[in-house]
Amino acid sequence: MFVAIYRWRLHPQREQDFVANWQRITLGGLACGSGGSSLFRNAQGIWVAIARWPSRAARDRFFGELDGSSDESEMSERARLAVIERLPDEELDSVLDCWAAFPEITEGPRP
Repeated sequence: MFVAIYRWRLHPQREQDFVANWQRITLGGLACGSGGSSLFRNAQGIWVAIARWPSRAARDRFFGELDGSSDESEMSERARLAVIERLPDEELDSVLDCWAAFPEITEGPRP
């Protein structure tokens, strides 16, 4: 398993655009074999995403094939404008995977 951790500072008034775009990309990734992702906000207001993939190559292949349709481009641009600062990514290769699936979560995304 490969895990990528992403971090950003976001404009508070544009957080919803960012969340919607992250969810869109995650749903597309799930259809292409991703292990999904989670999006968090820490106490300092930093947004953190953890994305799981079977391999780094699978993640890279997915992002290389993302559809560039005008609707997606517009949403991606709004999400890009939400970012004040992108902090360094962290990429991790699994040594021991003891994560368990949670029962289905019925809540929607919460910024």
